Amino acid sequence: MICCQNRTSHHITDSYMPLKRITFTGRLGSPKDAEDFRKILLRGLICMGLDIAITLAISIVLFYMFVGYAISPYERPVPCNDDSINRPFYNNTIRMKQLLAVSLGMPFFIICFVEAMIFRASQGSNKLAKYFTTSTLLYLKYLISFAVCTFLMEYLKCTVGRLRPHFLAVCQPDWSRMDCTDKEYIPVSETFCTNPDTRRIRTARTSFPSGHTAAAFHVWIFLFLYLRRMARITGIPSLYRTRDILLAIFTIWTGFTAITRVTDYWHYPSDVA
Repeated sequence: MICCQNRTSHHITDSYMPLKRITFTGRLGSPKDAEDFRKILLRGLICMGLDIAITLAISIVLFYMFVGYAISPYERPVPCNDDSINRPFYNNTIRMKQLLAVSLGMPFFIICFVEAMIFRASQGSNKLAKYFTTSTLLYLKYLISFAVCTFLMEYLKCTVGRLRPHFLAVCQPDWSRMDCTDKEYIPVSETFCTNPDTRRIRTARTSFPSGHTAAAFHVWIFLFLYLRRMARITGIPSLYRTRDILLAIFTIWTGFTAITRVTDYWHYPSDVA
């Protein structure tokens, strides 16, 4: 077990060296603090909080700049007599706050829990500093990958510009000014929405792909790779059981997220497949 833990620590140190150089947590673990448990605990919590807060803040600012100034949805012509975009508007079964709470919160607690299991089974000096460093850098890497996934999804949504199933319910078109006679599509220049909420109309033009489903699947993929690798490297029996339980739970979560996106009429089946 000690040998396995040494290999794990060595891998973390090597693969996360760029993050160690630019984060507060990466500077923990100096030999002079090896015996000061309370000092390491306090510094670890502060550094972890700062690193996560800074990463989240940068990601949020960049995303809103990207959405607000760099890209906008491709405006497709509105098809005439297409019942697929004439579904009623329903609120999300899984709201954005709930999605973010699971997608950002659960991986953090799972990483901390799993690394605590490894911390408890390992031996050596300065264990607590290594715990904070490893846990924080793992989570920061997850946050970065989640941000990249989010940017990519928004880019694809805007590039494709697929109308959502509830597009007409959101647009509330003024049919007195729009003519579908002998036409297959109504040009964008002749499309008049009466809904004053331009932000919601913008969202109604971004059906493909499903961002909710992508976020849920991203969590599943990360946990699958992370838990499988940690269980294999450390050989801790309880970690195998933890892996199986968590993957089962998040498989259900991912499937439920994908299904509700279709049943809520926010997406087509092909958007989540």
